[in-house]
Amino acid sequence: MVAKIALGLAHEFKDPGSVRFYAWVIWGALRAELYGMWEGALDLVAWAIERVREAVLTALWGSRKGGIRRLGALLAHLLKEQGLLPLLQQAPQWRVA
Repeated sequence: MVAKIALGLAHEFKDPGSVRFYAWVIWGALRAELYGMWEGALDLVAWAIERVREAVLTALWGSRKGGIRRLGALLAHLLKEQGLLPLLQQAPQWRVA
């Protein structure tokens, strides 16, 4: 399911090279919640994805010309601002069966 969601995000954001990044973020948020490192981590990821979608719409219909080119970078920036991305980067790399 995580792979399908990551692939869907990559397709939606026209960013096929970032499928692994999106999957890593989702898995990391899931592990953060399961292991008690960050309650609401998945909600935060969903919020950040919605913000990226809003930014795309604003760029398409607003005053910004050319749109946003690096949507994965915007997602990473939002998660970093909220403190989740650094937590995921420092968390142990558990295997998920």
